[in-house]
Amino acid sequence: MNVKLLISTLPLLVVGCAAATSLISFRYNYPAALRKLSVFWVFNFCIDLCGHIMKNFGVKNHWLYNIYFWLMYLTLAYLYDRQIKNKYVHIAIRLFYIVFPLLVLAESMVSGIQTLQTMMLVAGSVFMIFLAAAYFRQLYLSEDNDTVTRDPWFWFSFGFIIYFGCTVPFLGMLNYLWSHYKEFTNFYYSYFCNSFAILLNLLIITGFLCQRNSQKSP
Repeated sequence: MNVKLLISTLPLLVVGCAAATSLISFRYNYPAALRKLSVFWVFNFCIDLCGHIMKNFGVKNHWLYNIYFWLMYLTLAYLYDRQIKNKYVHIAIRLFYIVFPLLVLAESMVSGIQTLQTMMLVAGSVFMIFLAAAYFRQLYLSEDNDTVTRDPWFWFSFGFIIYFGCTVPFLGMLNYLWSHYKEFTNFYYSYFCNSFAILLNLLIITGFLCQRNSQKSP
């Protein structure tokens, strides 16, 4: 297989594995939040598959990912709203429900949906890092923190902090970099962003499997 094709296909395969693994949440009746995350991750795989096909046929797919990222940030905020017990975080999430769609609308009016909406990516990613960090703080303050590695949301939050923290600076400048440094942008995205995406999905798999192990434990 061509090396470039392998590099571009491997993240899609790992996303597919994560989506397939997440379906055990329905077989073993995981908590509702995990089943909802599973549904979203299957949707995530479908979007990636469509985006991959469009790219291979030379069709611009930025509009597809603009819509997807908008839904992703709101979905993850909704799921964290069910996991985090801090009232101030709940208030922040409710403000996010209002401010974030307005930001998306404003950026869509200014730059359209055919261009990747980097302001949305930066705002959404920073807020996801905040929510993941808030969940870690909750685990740290919890009296039952000896079993954090058996908590699926520990692994999910770990993955979100790494993925969003390491990719948001690049994605925030993606349009500029693509216009001025195409070769570097293509290289960085192919090797670094894809690597972080693979790591995130491996941690998603770990989270769903550790929930199953936790249910099997006495």
